[in-house]
Amino acid sequence: MTPEKYEDIREAYIEHITDLITDMGALYPHVTVFAEQKDPKEGDEDKPAIIHIPIPEQLTESDEGKETFVEEILPDVFTTLKEQFIPYAVAWSSEAWMRVIDKTDKIPDNYKDIPIKKEVIIITLETSKKEEIIIYEIKRDGKQVNQFGNFVDRIELILQPNMAVPTSIGGRFSGLFKKFND
Repeated sequence: MTPEKYEDIREAYIEHITDLITDMGALYPHVTVFAEQKDPKEGDEDKPAIIHIPIPEQLTESDEGKETFVEEILPDVFTTLKEQFIPYAVAWSSEAWMRVIDKTDKIPDNYKDIPIKKEVIIITLETSKKEEIIIYEIKRDGKQVNQFGNFVDRIELILQPNMAVPTSIGGRFSGLFKKFND
């Protein structure tokens, strides 16, 4: 996959994620792999593969469930995918609560002691050369009926471009590209 093709897919993925939450009123957590087929059919040589791996809701409700998904389920999924695909990037997207602390405040031993300040969408993208995190603040403003007739939250997303993001992404869902290739 060329860097230009990746950039096109990256932009389409971000647009897809933001459209999903504004259209559906929620974003269900998932991991996405951008890849190339190992043995593409004739005419499909330039078509990238985009593979969405949903994270079961019951696993997102606890730290133990998230750990099970990352450490036990994903490695098996990645092993199976590697049989047919060559990964170029791994992305992870989810709604989250953002905890905010002033730069001058002491960081508590337990991160859960930091107050929650915002509801956000976090999108991480990892390749062999780069880690990137994109954060949108979620502003909920009542309810609406979407194009499918479902009653959903009306959502506005506000890109957080000046957020201090670490140069290396940390956390349970970081390093997924490396795990894919191990």
